Amino acid sequence: LCVPTGLYGMAIAEPAALDRRLDGNFMFFVELARTFSMLCLHYLVTSLFLVQVWRMGREREITECSGRLLLLEFGCVFLFEVRMLVDVKKSIGIMSLLWAAPSPPPTTASGLPVSSGKTYFSMRNAPPKHGAVYQAETAAEDGGGLLTQMFRKVRRGSSSEPQWKMDGISRRYRVWSLLTVGLPSLLLQVVLGYLGGVYIIRSPNDSEMVMNTLAVVFVAEVEEFLYVAFTSDSMRYNLEHMRTVEVHLSNRHRIMGWFMSSIVNPLLTFSAAACLVVRTRQADCPDFVLSWKTFANIAILQDHEAEPPSAVCEHVRRVGRGRGLDPTPHSNSAGGQVLHPRPKAKAQP
Repeated sequence: LCVPTGLYGMAIAEPAALDRRLDGNFMFFVELARTFSMLCLHYLVTSLFLVQVWRMGREREITECSGRLLLLEFGCVFLFEVRMLVDVKKSIGIMSLLWAAPSPPPTTASGLPVSSGKTYFSMRNAPPKHGAVYQAETAAEDGGGLLTQMFRKVRRGSSSEPQWKMDGISRRYRVWSLLTVGLPSLLLQVVLGYLGGVYIIRSPNDSEMVMNTLAVVFVAEVEEFLYVAFTSDSMRYNLEHMRTVEVHLSNRHRIMGWFMSSIVNPLLTFSAAACLVVRTRQADCPDFVLSWKTFANIAILQDHEAEPPSAVCEHVRRVGRGRGLDPTPHSNSAGGQVLHPRPKAKAQP
């Protein structure tokens, strides 16, 4: 299991890696405040967008009850739900990671870990705390002034460089991460998936529907924008190359994972998009019934839209002749063409 890269993963991994002895009190408290402030800002901004999407969706209704945009509605909603499924799987992965992360070793009454040998290590030196902003440097790297140390080239991939990991997190930290990251992120994504789908369906026309789909996808990616904009390169590197949590998988677990990803997830996303489209249309268009006739009517409407303008004009001329109108079209002030009545012949004495 891997810690997801993003603001959620940073809010879980960085506090576990911070060390007051190595990072210092200033960096320690500033990083804690920055991480959870960015997390709260993300929740606040996303909640404001959700309220606005809910208001706009409630004020609108489906104006095209003929079903002409039904296929486009389903396509846009389905793709949006696929995008939200990625975030839902990320939240579920965070909760699975917190559950499967190794616990700290058992300790004695004096606070020392239980060991079968004669060597004991202090719990303060146990993982995962080894510095998040600063890292222990060797004697050869300690030389030079402050500017020299700040602009020294960082060597990546060194075997001596500590790696962020989730080993040894306490039960209290798991519960805290679950309440502040796992459950709130899952709740926001489920609510956005529903409200965003309704907002897409109630678009007035096809062009607005495509633009509204992109708009709700933008709301779903606010977390990624905040993470990339306000996180340093070294922090992102440490999070992206964080040590994974190893979980033993049997063939039964592998089959279940394949079945969920390859069969259940596509069917669940397809069903959610279809139910959302049908329920919203039935609420706004009481006469709407999903059947094979609906798709036949869509095909007929598409054929009428694809009819060339010359055929339409000829049809209008034939109707005009039957009603006593001049078949010769004349341009009006708006740039269109109208048919004027034929002048009546004067009666001969």
